[in-house]
Amino acid sequence: MKKTLFAAALLLAAMFQANAQFGQWKASEVKKVKDEQTGVELTILTDTQKNDRFIYQTDPMWTPSGKYLLFRSSSRSGIELERTAPDGSKVKYSPGFYYFLEVATGRTIQATDETVGSVYLSNVSDKMFVNRRNGEEWTMSVMDLTKFFADAAKNRAKKLDDYLTYIGTFPQSEEMGRPGGWCVNCDDTFAYITVSRNVMPTPEELAIQEKVAQKPREDQPVKVGQGMSGLRKMNLKTGEVSFIRNVPFRVGHIQCSRFRPNEILFCCETGGDAGQRMWYCDANTNEYKPLYVETPLDWVTHETFGTEDYVYFNVLGWQDRLRKQASGIFRINLRTDDVDVIGQVEMDKDRESSLKGRGFWHCNSTRDNRFAAGDTFAGSIWVIDVESGLRYQIASDIKMAPDHGHPFFSPDGTKLCFQSGHYSNGERLNLMMVDLTKLPFYHK
Repeated sequence: MKKTLFAAALLLAAMFQANAQFGQWKASEVKKVKDEQTGVELTILTDTQKNDRFIYQTDPMWTPSGKYLLFRSSSRSGIELERTAPDGSKVKYSPGFYYFLEVATGRTIQATDETVGSVYLSNVSDKMFVNRRNGEEWTMSVMDLTKFFADAAKNRAKKLDDYLTYIGTFPQSEEMGRPGGWCVNCDDTFAYITVSRNVMPTPEELAIQEKVAQKPREDQPVKVGQGMSGLRKMNLKTGEVSFIRNVPFRVGHIQCSRFRPNEILFCCETGGDAGQRMWYCDANTNEYKPLYVETPLDWVTHETFGTEDYVYFNVLGWQDRLRKQASGIFRINLRTDDVDVIGQVEMDKDRESSLKGRGFWHCNSTRDNRFAAGDTFAGSIWVIDVESGLRYQIASDIKMAPDHGHPFFSPDGTKLCFQSGHYSNGERLNLMMVDLTKLPFYHK
């Protein structure tokens, strides 16, 4: 009994400490280094002893003002919790909180507490949409970042709830499904939400599921079991939740166009190779179609809205059989379905070792189609000039562990950010940034 009380007291003390850090600016951890292989000056944004990561390259991480970068950290709160693993063992972990980095100064500030599940930055104003779960209850609120940063500047930040305005609660019903991933469209009118549905597929739906989701080959793993999914939308003015459509496979990586508020992109999630990975939906007209119809040799992954008319994605070349056709960073025109091959790197190194080469894994682009960026299986970051096809290696040996590089550009296309495990030999992630305007190719 005493041990239980003592453990509870420690947890409460840790929670108090984490909440006490909310809204408090911390000193800059920024330092400059040169990449040993490329010679490019890299900015390490966060302490290499910390474990920090960006959200995901499909989501906005810059505030519209360009002053702040959003990230998540599991090593800054001082809280350690325990959960039960599937095998019954006890695993200790630190919960992740969300933070902002002030780009001009390098200072960081804690912007959420332990009650927050996930967040999404507005594309038009300094606001952040906040999702909370309490058991099966799923709620949406919006955070006034202008007020939050103003109070923090005076060292008068209050509690998180003082900056939140409640929007709505997702209805609990079998018809609507259980909410999962979500995103906010480019004019802050709707949140688009994926749901899982606890229903058995019809024979027709099962046939579609098997065609687009399941692969019989051993070298094309299906790591995530299939299920019935759907798309819903929440009106961010009224909180009303309404139906978009149902889908006969597991949906993942939902994202919104940064240019057209009705356009949604998502994938058939298998954890490996899907028979048909990318899907497009118009939330207004309910137009729904596969994007880039795949052949048996296409291993498509990590799609992202690049510009108003283009989706960028990767066609993998990491197996011998996949190198019998073009691989690398591709893009598809949303209006015409025309496809361009942007480029590939490092494939020649694959013959030396299974740990080297194998080409691009994730990608991103500037909003004007000028540059594409990608990380590779070998742990490098590259930028490609889309018009000329010229390729520039930015960073080497980022380890791709404990997570991938996930490069993304600032909204104005002048900065490139990514994650790196280089400075901890793959044990932790650090946040990196490169000022592209200081590199010669940017001005050509």
